[in-house]
Amino acid sequence: MITNKQIIYTLSPELKSGFFSPDSNPSDFLFFDIETTGLSPKNSRVFLIGLLFQREDAQDFELCQFLSEHSDDTSESLLLKEFCRIASSKKYLVHFNGASFDVPYLANRCKALQIPQTFSDMPQIDLYRELLRMPCFFRQMPGHRQKDFENLVSYPREDLLSGKEMIKIYQNYVKSPDTQSQKLLLLHNSDDLKGMAALLPLGGLRQLLNREYTIEKAEELTENSPEGTPLRKLLFTLSMKHSVCAALSAALPFCYITVLNTTAKIKMPLYQGTLKYFYPDYQNYYYLPYEDEAVHKSIALYLDKSRRQKAKAHNCCKKVSGCFVYAPGSPNLPLLQEDYHAKEKYALWPFENASQETLLSYVHGILKTAITKK
Repeated sequence: MITNKQIIYTLSPELKSGFFSPDSNPSDFLFFDIETTGLSPKNSRVFLIGLLFQREDAQDFELCQFLSEHSDDTSESLLLKEFCRIASSKKYLVHFNGASFDVPYLANRCKALQIPQTFSDMPQIDLYRELLRMPCFFRQMPGHRQKDFENLVSYPREDLLSGKEMIKIYQNYVKSPDTQSQKLLLLHNSDDLKGMAALLPLGGLRQLLNREYTIEKAEELTENSPEGTPLRKLLFTLSMKHSVCAALSAALPFCYITVLNTTAKIKMPLYQGTLKYFYPDYQNYYYLPYEDEAVHKSIALYLDKSRRQKAKAHNCCKKVSGCFVYAPGSPNLPLLQEDYHAKEKYALWPFENASQETLLSYVHGILKTAITKK
């Protein structure tokens, strides 16, 4: 078994944001990636395991790779036992789509070779799954491979090999070992590990879901449509503590979000028209058919009985004309809608007597709806 080691870098506070708990210790995590001779653990082997971890007595992260020189049970067992040994000293496994492939593959190979293991029961952080919990930012990508995400953060990958090419190079390497083939195999695996680490700042997007930002500005602006019609827009500018280290955007029917390093902006259209506010306690109201509105019973008593009828949930409303903005979630604002069965809710703009907490609640509703929308 060939062992290759190199020192990488110290994990910065920014990299801990998002995916990891703020009070976690970098030495708790084991990043790993594997290379195999096939997809099924029943008829293939793992021949290369790469690890990225921090030793408890050091600040730097170490990239450590184990490469089998022979394609047999003995050589593969050495790899698996070394992985199990190091994993047993860590608290979390970190990988990219490893929950679907790497972890069950290694567990099955350990079972086949009668190697006891506990890593399959460890808590895991799958960067692939974590990123796709925020689909709006990644919907326009050509794919969701690790290399596609690496392009977002401009990771300078050197390796150009595909998985199939890796298998062929390894098979030739086992028959006739040479330095160049070994370098190519190790480079592919190390680039996967370094690329995985390069994705960590994207976890900073979680700040938008966790309300870890401040609202720097809320302003109204006017933009022209392609036809030249002036359109009123509402723009929120947010500031985050940790940088996302990328330029991202998300276009949805009700808003346009941009993220650049520590700044996020939400642009929303403003609508002019008339909507309805539905009173929740309709039992205390009367409906006026001619006006298509409801009034409280204390007022309705003075109206002719022919002009009033007991209100029901679907008609217990008042009409409000003005400027509106889309309001998903449950902000601390009166919500209006086109009719009783309409799913879309709106708030009157500008917000009346809006506190900072009201603005934060409103923005949080927008971000939660937008970021998690599939």
